[in-house]
Amino acid sequence: MNQVVTTLFLAATATPTPTDQPFDPVDVTPGPVGFFATAALFIAVGLIAMSLMRRSARANARYDIREQLEREELERKAREREGGEAAAAGSASEAEGTDPTQEARGDEDRRS
Repeated sequence: MNQVVTTLFLAATATPTPTDQPFDPVDVTPGPVGFFATAALFIAVGLIAMSLMRRSARANARYDIREQLEREELERKAREREGGEAAAAGSASEAEGTDPTQEARGDEDRRS
């Protein structure tokens, strides 16, 4: 059945006959208009690519700066916390009448 349908389909289609007329080169070449259109497209794509690279570099630089600022802020907060804890420990030691540096040195002497 399948062969019959295929045979009928092929018999129904028209077979093109070749023409002996030579082709016209103007019809098959783009000419100067095609050259300039292709050149303009090439230049436009190049400019867009350069713009994309510049914007990407700018975004990366902003991201790096933002990361560095966040890192510096975290370090500053950590130093403030350490300074605050040391100040709190110092005030507690002063209230007791002991020097925290002496206690640290005493611990080192005991370990030796």
